[in-house]
Amino acid sequence: MLAEDRSRLQKIDELYDLRLDEYVSLPQLVVVGDQSSGKSSVLEGLTGLPFPRDSGLCTRFPTQIVFKRSKVSNIDVSIMAAHDQDDLKVDAISRFGKQELNALDEATFSRILAKASECMGIPLPGQNRHVYMESFSHNILKFELSGPEYEHFSVVDLPGLFRKPTAGQTTKEDMQLVRQMVGRHLRNPRSIILAVVPANVDIATQEIIQMAEDADPKRQRTLGVLTKPDLVDKGAEDKILELVTNIGGKGRFELGYTVVCNRSQSELDITFDERNDKEVAFFAQDPWSWLPKERAGIGALKHRLDNLLVDITRRSFQGVAIDIGKMITDVERKIVLMGPVRQTVHEQRNHLIHIASKFREITTKAIDGYYSRDQCFEKGKVFRLATIIMELNHQFSETIHKNGFTRAFCKAQSGSDLSRTPRTAAPITPPTPDDDSDALCYPQASKKSNDEYPELKHIMEIAENIPKTGDGDIMRWITVKYKQSKGFEIGTINTSLMPSLFAEQSRAWNFHAYTYVTKVIYKIHCFNHEALQYCCNDDVLCRRLWERLIQSLLPSYQRALEHVVFLTGIERHGNLITMNHYFAENVRKSREARLKVRLESLQSWSTGDEKREPLLRLQDIWDVVASNDDHTTQDLHDTLKSYYKVARKRFVDAVCLQAVDHYLVSGETSPLWIFSALFISNMSDAELGQIAGDEDGTLKRRNVLEAELVSLKAGAKILEN
Repeated sequence: MLAEDRSRLQKIDELYDLRLDEYVSLPQLVVVGDQSSGKSSVLEGLTGLPFPRDSGLCTRFPTQIVFKRSKVSNIDVSIMAAHDQDDLKVDAISRFGKQELNALDEATFSRILAKASECMGIPLPGQNRHVYMESFSHNILKFELSGPEYEHFSVVDLPGLFRKPTAGQTTKEDMQLVRQMVGRHLRNPRSIILAVVPANVDIATQEIIQMAEDADPKRQRTLGVLTKPDLVDKGAEDKILELVTNIGGKGRFELGYTVVCNRSQSELDITFDERNDKEVAFFAQDPWSWLPKERAGIGALKHRLDNLLVDITRRSFQGVAIDIGKMITDVERKIVLMGPVRQTVHEQRNHLIHIASKFREITTKAIDGYYSRDQCFEKGKVFRLATIIMELNHQFSETIHKNGFTRAFCKAQSGSDLSRTPRTAAPITPPTPDDDSDALCYPQASKKSNDEYPELKHIMEIAENIPKTGDGDIMRWITVKYKQSKGFEIGTINTSLMPSLFAEQSRAWNFHAYTYVTKVIYKIHCFNHEALQYCCNDDVLCRRLWERLIQSLLPSYQRALEHVVFLTGIERHGNLITMNHYFAENVRKSREARLKVRLESLQSWSTGDEKREPLLRLQDIWDVVASNDDHTTQDLHDTLKSYYKVARKRFVDAVCLQAVDHYLVSGETSPLWIFSALFISNMSDAELGQIAGDEDGTLKRRNVLEAELVSLKAGAKILEN
């Protein structure tokens, strides 16, 4: 064997000592078969070790046999503990230690198996299992033999498959457990599968052949080993010869089959040399002498396996190094995602402050519209908060403009008299719960928000029903209200009439404003939750922190809604006041337009002079401008319309600027700025422990990942050297 091949095999064995086979596919020869397949005899022939041969279940754990060339002869036995076991099992296995043996006879071998079983907490070979015991173990018992007579060789023996439980020893669940253990080793793409089957049975009925074909569908890394050829019925030898020489395609593997003849039960007392001589004599007889020499006997099998192990190690050595590097990166990423250790109050507080700082950075960017400054803004629209709120502001303004009035105002048109055709109000139709548009939705219809965030249920509800538009023509309504308001005043209009008209005409404002603000609240609530999840990278911590944060968020939402009620009350029920010059200008324009329409409707005469305007009767003009009830109601309409327009714009601006921007977005008490370092500093030590403390499961997972990382880095160092 070349020195470089010996070095590679040595390094792979060292990776097994670290149990990196649990994380990375390592090159190996794995021996599998049924309990009665003669698997132990094959291993005995390959290794020269006295494997137990009783008819009961021999081993309940994988066994690795390693041979190394060295100047000094030595035999070491140890247990390679599987990762992610409880401390009691690890301590028990550590007590086994590394045992040095002077010799390895059958009695010593059996004693080692019994001691290993005891340390692994499983029944001794042949003994009944206690209720609290596991039947099988994933820990690997390793025999390492070194000396000048050995070449580097390594093979793994797995527990044999069985089809029927043994009372007191195995169960149906154990049958499945062994299949899973065998299947995991077979699926290793860098393993060579030694599928051991008796030659005196129908191979098609052997479960291990089917498992090997499932794990190796291309049949490129499976070597069939046929045992017990001396028990083949006379005349049935041709089928075995045909299979071994690959004449027929049925059951064919690319690596083919090798036939070995082991000791029978009556020959257990003969030596290994005698066993080999007997096997040579058996294959010298017809028809077995027709087998190719490289396919018959334990010596041919050993030579074949030496070459296969060297070849698979050469081809996969670089891949193992790459896989370990990838695993190191992946484990380090998982540890980073878990965040720092949070055992002490200081660690817990620092971790939460770090999350709060990151949360504040994202919030600032979301409000300022710096969407290119963090990857979270590519994850979904919910993070683009400035855009969302501006869209809602525009929708609110349009909604108030189109649906804010109770009755549509009239507008003057050129032609005959003042037009009584009102502007048609858009119908108010609540969206269905399935409507996923960004339009303003009405809280009582927003089932999605209640299901996703049940804490918002009482926030999203509104006492008012959807406002209905007024019945009838607005001029008729004003006329009725005007007549109903007349009192003992002389030559004037009742001063309470205009406030009453305006309050009725703006009746829908509170509903639309409340709806708009609850929509903003929902979007901000979604942002807070998604941003917190993004910053935490820990579902448990995020859930705990969110439950604590909700207690402060809900009052801030309520203050915004209360301010909506306050603003609506001022506009609708306070004095009608405006310093906006557009009000007077709009009233004047409305009156002029109405007067112009009436004058244009009068009969006129032309003097024939192109430069002169049409002539009107003075009495007709007087009838138009003279004060009467019709003129008064029209003037009330124009005044109400002008004031409504000014007040509507003022109200929309106030709600957007105060209720939304101040109370929900930019103000010091805004829900966007509640989660801060100050919020964390005000938590008690007990709260910090409940929220940020590591759970037992998290601690265990962190310890497992850190132990895995240590093993992987040690493996990487082995390969580098």
